[in-house]
Amino acid sequence: MTILIDIVFLTFLILAAFLSIHFKNMLNSVIVLGAYSLYVAVLWTTLNAIDVAFTEAAVGAGISTVLFLAVFTKVKNEDRSFVRKDRKILAIGILFFVGYLLILSVTDMPKFGDPNWVTNTYLIPDFIARAKIETGADNIVTAILGSYRGFDTNGETAVIFIAGLCSYLILSRGEN
Repeated sequence: MTILIDIVFLTFLILAAFLSIHFKNMLNSVIVLGAYSLYVAVLWTTLNAIDVAFTEAAVGAGISTVLFLAVFTKVKNEDRSFVRKDRKILAIGILFFVGYLLILSVTDMPKFGDPNWVTNTYLIPDFIARAKIETGADNIVTAILGSYRGFDTNGETAVIFIAGLCSYLILSRGEN
């Protein structure tokens, strides 16, 4: 049953990607991209990655859509629906290329829950054995997120800050 649900949502993802390119009105494209992010969040939820699903829903479907809509208030009406045909062809080509790379990468993934995969035979036991000693944290998840992935978390925070700053600069453009 979950495979059927995954297939339905993947079909929605493909349809939303094509519709976002197909629409001539950019407002419709933004709304479809918001739906696309919501579908991705649901797929992350079906994969039991709730933290990633929550982030995708908040950032992808929420903040990004609101920021795009806010930018539309600053853009002239005649500029909103102008999309050149060569840009559409390029976007569809990139869509197929990225899709091909994603499908290619799935073939190299282990079977779900494979006990012989490197993360289950080496990494997880190593983290369990060393996390308390190296970080001093009682919780292994806290040790991984706060210490081992500290640079990654710092990088994500910097990206969000820069995106917010750029959004502010775009939205305040032309005002004194």
